[in-house]
Amino acid sequence: MAPAAGISMAHEPATPTPKADKLLSLSQALQQAHAHWSAGQANQAEILCRRILDASPGQADASHLLGLIAHAYGQPALALDLLRQACLTDAAPAVYFGNLAEVCRQQGQLAEGEAAARQATKQDPGLVMAWNNLGIILQEAGRSADSVNCLERVSELQPHSPEALNNLGNAYVGVNRLDEARRLYVQALALRSDYAEGHSNLAFVLGELGDYEAAADAAHRAIACNPRLINAYINLAGIEAARLRPREALQWTEALLAFAPTHPQALELRTRLRTACGAQAATNEAPAASTAAAPAGALPAATTAPTAAQAQDVDDLTHRVRALLTARQHAAAERLLRENMDPRGAPAALWRLLGLTVKFLGRVQEAADIQTMLATAMPGNLSARFDLAETLLLQGNFERGWPEYRWRYSLSHTAAMDRKVQRPRWDGSRIAGQTLLIHDEQGYGDTLQFMRLIDAARARSGARVVLEVHPDLLPFARRLVGPDAFRRGQIPPPFDQHCELMSLPMAIGLRMADLPCQTGYLSADADRVEKWRQRLAGLPRPWVALAWAGRPTHSNDANRSLALADLAPLALPGITYLAIQKGPAAAQAAEAPPGMNLVPLDAEIADFEDTAAILSLADLLISVDSSPVHLAGGLNRPAWVMLPFLPDWRWLLHRSDTPWYPSLHLFRQPAPGDWKTVLHDVGLALAKRFPGSEA
Repeated sequence: MAPAAGISMAHEPATPTPKADKLLSLSQALQQAHAHWSAGQANQAEILCRRILDASPGQADASHLLGLIAHAYGQPALALDLLRQACLTDAAPAVYFGNLAEVCRQQGQLAEGEAAARQATKQDPGLVMAWNNLGIILQEAGRSADSVNCLERVSELQPHSPEALNNLGNAYVGVNRLDEARRLYVQALALRSDYAEGHSNLAFVLGELGDYEAAADAAHRAIACNPRLINAYINLAGIEAARLRPREALQWTEALLAFAPTHPQALELRTRLRTACGAQAATNEAPAASTAAAPAGALPAATTAPTAAQAQDVDDLTHRVRALLTARQHAAAERLLRENMDPRGAPAALWRLLGLTVKFLGRVQEAADIQTMLATAMPGNLSARFDLAETLLLQGNFERGWPEYRWRYSLSHTAAMDRKVQRPRWDGSRIAGQTLLIHDEQGYGDTLQFMRLIDAARARSGARVVLEVHPDLLPFARRLVGPDAFRRGQIPPPFDQHCELMSLPMAIGLRMADLPCQTGYLSADADRVEKWRQRLAGLPRPWVALAWAGRPTHSNDANRSLALADLAPLALPGITYLAIQKGPAAAQAAEAPPGMNLVPLDAEIADFEDTAAILSLADLLISVDSSPVHLAGGLNRPAWVMLPFLPDWRWLLHRSDTPWYPSLHLFRQPAPGDWKTVLHDVGLALAKRFPGSEA
């Protein structure tokens, strides 16, 4: 069974007014810490809590909030210590004990958890979360009848809560009241159709009642809602085994072990299923998986428990392939993979590398087929699903791509970046009369591109929209949405729901036909434009702004950036180039290619406001894929973008225009690494656009 236990805030603090001119009082600091945490600003909340604890060691409220933060970010031992500390004072409120109970349960400390939950219910008999957590603890301790009493009370107090109905259903399963449990799960799912735990628990009960077809369907729905819900895989494997389909049961067990390789129940189940299938059934009888493509029925090999030698071989091969990809030797990487991948099937890690490799070689549909196969066979492989998201979006398949893109913060290297906003995520529903917080999340270009969706989100939700953005982009946001835009890290006004800026396409159901949504949605500051008009007045036209390198820390920077020296074919007479390049590459402007009339502006560009003013005056921008491109597009100013053979997903495939920005023209490499042709084509286009510039 999959319970829904609770961690709750002690109170809902009013938004404090920061006072920069004097020290915060304890109550003000706590209010600000709670407000930051509610908005998902964990760093600011943690800093305030630690300052409080430095000044007042053991302070209960700061210890409690810091414990919640530690719990949310995967530090269970620290969370337990802090919540215990918070409960030491006589004045500790009931909710502190309720939260301590849940953290104890998650760490297997059932006796301590029960004691904490009972203390919470004693202090506040109306605290629903405490009764809920106590009921789950009793259930896990094997005291099912006592659990029923607690959870029936919760259900009476919250009759329309899917979680309460689900948990009571679990309790009824514990006392063999299966028909009643099924009814409760169905009710819970009627209230919340994407409730993964409810689908999984319904699958279990339906399986116990012998309705295997419906049970399997419910388990599949659970996995679709939450690809890493362990119980759903266990239930589905059990259902398939009960249907006398051990090979299918084994495949779902392997899919679970792919992301939870030490799960004891899954390991034991795999052993039994392999025996049922026969000693060689897991490999020899599996559908063949040709390495020529990913045909229907192909599966990654079951290699979650390889020998040490096999694991080392896979690790060595993976390392060698990645080195070749880093060196952009994509054809060599493909040859190495195909020479070493067993034609009867291969580990998922190698399939994933093959998908990326053929994508780099321009065989995008083949990559999509491989990534779809992985996502189907191993839904919990979220890295493969994110790969699939980017491939689908590159193909313009928004309907499938945006839902897969939501896994971007579920990867090992991105999980810590996920904001734990303590409000529901907006799903595109009408929420008239409420306040919707939209917050940026990635690079400058992403923010500039997707700010266009603010009006659509406002219209669809009916809510007041408040927008949190990086301070460098705040002036543009203010001109777009007014005073409801604020800088990242500042406490927002009270809000009801939230949404990441790049989750808006999924929430509003953005389709290709909806683009460009808005044109000219960004604007430059009039005073800055006038300043730069005067600064540039003495320079002969045409003025062509130039940026040749992106942010060097970008994961794909080597593939998208150039050196200024590479732009020698653009050194046409009569053109004044305005070097707006920032960062380390800006120093290259001191040595422009021979014959290029280049005016370095880096030292005079203080911020994006200056860049926007220059782009508003320039006749054209020529740039690699970097933030000035999105700024020009949002301003509806002409820009030519030089793209690598495999571009970022937003530029799509095989087109010289972009539906995102009508004012942009795209110049693509015809083969990997072929900047020479791109620069030749740009040079010819320049000579045609500005006839006086021919050599």
